[in-house]
Amino acid sequence: MNRIVALGLLLVTCLASCDDGDVIVTTFDFEDANLQVCGEPGSYVFFKINSSTAESLSLQLNTTETLFLDNATVDFDLGASNVVNYRTYSETITSSYFCSNVPPTSPLVTIDYLATSGVATLITTLVLNDNDALEEDPESTIDTDNDGLLNYFDFDDDGDNVPTAVEIGPDPDNPQDTDGDAMPDYLDIDDDNDGVLTRNEAGGGLDPTQMITDPTVGPDYLNPAVATPVFVEMYREHSYNLRSSINLFLSNVVFVNGEEQIVQESLDMGNIQDVVDTTITITPKFIN
Repeated sequence: MNRIVALGLLLVTCLASCDDGDVIVTTFDFEDANLQVCGEPGSYVFFKINSSTAESLSLQLNTTETLFLDNATVDFDLGASNVVNYRTYSETITSSYFCSNVPPTSPLVTIDYLATSGVATLITTLVLNDNDALEEDPESTIDTDNDGLLNYFDFDDDGDNVPTAVEIGPDPDNPQDTDGDAMPDYLDIDDDNDGVLTRNEAGGGLDPTQMITDPTVGPDYLNPAVATPVFVEMYREHSYNLRSSINLFLSNVVFVNGEEQIVQESLDMGNIQDVVDTTITITPKFIN
C-alpha cells in the first residue's frame, strides 16, 4: 500500500530586528520551489532554489547515519554541525551549486543569513514491496516464519525456500493449496502433506522447485509419493523493493546576518517522493 502525503509549501513572512530599532519585513518566496537533496552519510544537503529571484534556502546535516531507510521521525538540533542558510545571489544557481564536489566560486553570494539555532525535523515514510502480487496490510506485524521479515515484504512468507510469488499460483485471490488442508501453499511448510517439510525436499539445496523425481507430477515438494528428506537449515537470499518519501520541517529557527536577525517559528521545507527507490537483498538468519 502506497502512502502519498501532499504538503503545500508555506509562503513565510519573517520579521527581522535591526540595532536601530527598525523592523524589516522579509519574504521567503519558495512556494513554487521543489525540495531537493544530495549527499551521503557524513553530510547531506537539503535545499530549495527560487530561480526567479536568485535565492536559496538550504539545510546541511552532518550525520553519520544513513538516512531514508527507516520509518522514522528524527529531530536534528541546529548548531555548529547542522546549519541552515538563506542566501541571495548575483545570478541564478542550479542544484550543482549544492551537490558539486568542488565548492563553487560563482555566482557571488549577495546576502547570507545563517541559522545555528532551531530544530530540523525529518519524517521518513517507507513503502516495502516483495512483489508477490498479494494484497497485504503494511501495518501488519505478522511474520509467519519468524525470520525477521514481516510477511508483507517477505520474499518467502513461510520460510520453505519456495518464493511466495511461486506458491500462490496463477490467481492471488485464490491461492494454491496443493494438499487441500485449507492452508495455502505460501503459508504451508509441508505443501504436499507427505510428512517432509518442503524445505527438506530440495536434495540438500536451497531451491525445492529444482528437485524433480517424477517429471509427470512436478517438484518433489508437491509430490506426496516422494518423501525422502535431506535436512536444510538455511534460508535462501531474499529481496524486496524499498521506496521512501520524506517531509522536512524547521522550527524555532533564528537566522543571523551581522546585526540582523530573522526569527521563524515554523518553516515547511516540503517533501520528496521516492527519494530512495532500491532493491534490498538479505539472507535471513535461520530459525528452526
